[in-house]
Amino acid sequence: MGMLQSITGVADVLRLPPPSQIRYETYSDQQCADLVEAIKEAWLPILERRESWQSAEGSTSPEEIQVSWRTASFMLAQHFSVALQYGEAAFRSSGRRGWHPFLKDWQREILTAEFGFDAAIERRLLSEFCMGWWDSFFMEVVGSAAMGRTPVGFDLFVFWTLECISEVSMASPCVEHARMAHVLSRSLARRSREAVDRRDKADIEFRDSVWRDALSLDELPDLASRGEKAVEKYGDKNVESKFEESLNLLFQGLGFMVIPTRQGQRRVDMICISPGGEGDPYTILVEAKSSHRGYALPTKDARAVAEYVQSVRGRLRTLPPLRLVLIVGPEGAKTLTGKVKELDFDLPVPVRYMPAHILVLLRKALQGVIPAQSFLKAMIAADGVITAKAIDPVIASYRSANAAHSEFVSRLLEG
Repeated sequence: MGMLQSITGVADVLRLPPPSQIRYETYSDQQCADLVEAIKEAWLPILERRESWQSAEGSTSPEEIQVSWRTASFMLAQHFSVALQYGEAAFRSSGRRGWHPFLKDWQREILTAEFGFDAAIERRLLSEFCMGWWDSFFMEVVGSAAMGRTPVGFDLFVFWTLECISEVSMASPCVEHARMAHVLSRSLARRSREAVDRRDKADIEFRDSVWRDALSLDELPDLASRGEKAVEKYGDKNVESKFEESLNLLFQGLGFMVIPTRQGQRRVDMICISPGGEGDPYTILVEAKSSHRGYALPTKDARAVAEYVQSVRGRLRTLPPLRLVLIVGPEGAKTLTGKVKELDFDLPVPVRYMPAHILVLLRKALQGVIPAQSFLKAMIAADGVITAKAIDPVIASYRSANAAHSEFVSRLLEG
């Protein structure tokens, strides 16, 4: 550590051990930040090609002197990129001069000075590296464009920086500059990958806080079957409630007005009122069932649904008439179709079972509100358990209506 803080010339730099021998990871953030400052102070005279730092042991010819300058700059680039990795936290805290002055101001200084071609290459490489490092940090702060908090994701600027480092190194025939570009771009790539991970983590947390764990269609079947990923993500006790929340959001996305019922009572999970615009509105009762094994509609579940339908049917006086009971869950057991038909026969309204992945197929095919009457007709026409073929008429009706609407608008605009 003392060697980096007592450099007085090129010869001292050339005697430095490689970064792997200094073990930066054993120092504190503050100590590494001090080393970054020391490397910077030692590097500036080299980037400026100060004559007082010019002498290097064994160097006599002008070419040998130029090689020693470039080699020294390359060696300091190695140490700088590693020390910055471990000292960044100290610069980001309030205890030091701050991240912005350190990187941004120095970046401007080294970019505008003029000290010869070799030095210009090194200053530009370092300048781009500093800019990319700053953009990586800023990417974590502003998030991604997908969340609407920034018009352009800052990872785009990091990509440009990496491209510039490559192009600048190609402008020089010197191997030291190629090595320096490699060291800086590799370090910047590592830093930007960390920034992307942190940004994405923060974006997910932001999204969830705003949209309350917005529905991921692809995980719905896993929630229904209590898959390993779902259990690991939400916990075994929370999978069922998460599945119900996801169904709630999905049916809202299809245009239904959803009224969730109280948990822990013998009643269905949701009362859904169909969207308007196509025929008379109606009500459906939706029951969510998550099971690690194929769902078989056990007797207690069938009895609970039957009792609730019988008790609520006469009381839905202020709501549209009840037209359907829909049970949504994992893949069904072999006996499921027969049991659903038995329950359907016992109740005054149709009962259907829809595997979660079929509901996902339907939602992905519909970019807007579901054609309510077509949906109801397709559910009633199905044979107990809803298949992919059973939802084809709903998708066809949706696409036909959209095509007719588009044609009407086009003709209106042309006229």
